[in-house]
Amino acid sequence: MRTPDGQEFWNAGEYHEIVPLEKIVSSMYFSDSKGNKIDPAQLGIEHEAIEGAYDTTLFEDLGNGRTKLTFIGNEPMESAKNSGQLEGWNQILDKIAAVIAGLAQAK
Repeated sequence: MRTPDGQEFWNAGEYHEIVPLEKIVSSMYFSDSKGNKIDPAQLGIEHEAIEGAYDTTLFEDLGNGRTKLTFIGNEPMESAKNSGQLEGWNQILDKIAAVIAGLAQAK
């Protein structure tokens, strides 16, 4: 992740459940550039890690080659907004959309 002022942060994660074409359950944590888990305080971030909190991504086939993606985050919406997580996930989803659009154009 890169903040508007250029500061970089790394995340890593684990997949806890994968149901092909239906859902992915995962968790993320702050890490160094090699994926080693670190305490957010090392980055000057006041963030309470929530052990056992998972993000769930659901996929629903809408037909005609379309898929609905539903993301269920691990924190209440207000907390996600205040910590910047909501903005971060929107950036991730925008990048996924761009990759998919590029793949569709390549066909």
